[in-house]
Amino acid sequence: MNYIWLFAVAGGAALLGFALAFGMIKQDGKRSVAAIAGAFIVAIGALAFGIYVASAPTAPVRASDRQGTQNNLPAAATTKKDLPGQ
Repeated sequence: MNYIWLFAVAGGAALLGFALAFGMIKQDGKRSVAAIAGAFIVAIGALAFGIYVASAPTAPVRASDRQGTQNNLPAAATTKKDLPGQ
């Protein structure tokens, strides 16, 4: 189901981009080609950055256990004594 939404959103944005590019080229050919080329360069850079961020390692996740050792970690859940004015 996620792929259907991805296709719908990305496909709609691509169709809108192609329609705008077609209109720009019909109106002023030479000037709009440079703008469209710049937009493609920015889009490729954004895609590369997105792939880099998606492939970057994330913090490890520790599951809860019966002893509650996850609460001894530096990023443990907040308790009442951690709140100001308590």
